[in-house]
Amino acid sequence: MHSASSSHRHPAHNPALGIALKLGSVVLFSGMTLCVKFLGQEIPVGQTIFARGAISTLVLAVIAWRTGALHLLKTANWRSHALRSLSGTISMFCLFAAVTMIPLADVTAITFTSPMFVTVLAMMFLGEHIHRFRWTALAAGFLGVLIMLGPHLSFAGHSALGALTALGAALFSAFAMIFLRKMSGAEHAITITFYFSLTFMACSAITALQGWPMPTVMQWCLIILAGLFGVSGQLLMTYAYRHAEASTIAPLDYTSMIMAVLLGYVFFGEIPMLSIWIGAPLVAAAGMIILWREYYLKKQLSTPAPEP
Repeated sequence: MHSASSSHRHPAHNPALGIALKLGSVVLFSGMTLCVKFLGQEIPVGQTIFARGAISTLVLAVIAWRTGALHLLKTANWRSHALRSLSGTISMFCLFAAVTMIPLADVTAITFTSPMFVTVLAMMFLGEHIHRFRWTALAAGFLGVLIMLGPHLSFAGHSALGALTALGAALFSAFAMIFLRKMSGAEHAITITFYFSLTFMACSAITALQGWPMPTVMQWCLIILAGLFGVSGQLLMTYAYRHAEASTIAPLDYTSMIMAVLLGYVFFGEIPMLSIWIGAPLVAAAGMIILWREYYLKKQLSTPAPEP
């Protein structure tokens, strides 16, 4: 049996498989948010996240054991893991909370701003230069954000709070990506995901002090399904990036908007507002331009200079 580490060093390049795995992860993550939406505010967000963390930690430990890769669960890079995991944990809390307050399509569209935040944070913390090309994309994306947030901010109550919470999810997801970049590939994907799962499970356990209600049988099923969908989507996404380049499969994240619109309409009768139909394509286009620009620059850097 091959170890996980050896397969990590020599992944088989198979773009078609990578695309299929990525689309599968989008479907599973959409299923996870659907379960959270069904649970609503009757089950605290922390309780659902704790269940997901417990399932994820168990599944990853079993995978590491079955593949003879238990050594991957050891790390000396505690600080980087802590920063990445805490950022991801805050993002997850924001995402789950936002899903219970505003339509699925709205949450999904607003979280498309994550690549924009990554670009700005990379300039601030990693010293990356942003040239005119990406500034233009950021400006278009920012306009799209204003269009999408406008109707929410004009209403009181959960609508405004939900929109801002979804924006917080995108921001802290970008922080998590920045910390991942600083780890520079020094850690295996299983290691990163395992400690992330441990972190959000431990943080969510604190919310039990406020009291967790006893779920009904149906709610237990939804909680467990959310956990299984979450860890399965994470694993499929991880393996997708091992079989295809990020520039090939990262844009597929935007197919989650199609899933959100369909699921929101079928299960909750949600119809996205006009502002979402106008703003979301602007934000998605900005993200696509930023992803393409990063791929282009990396390709230039990796291309050897011609000999004199």
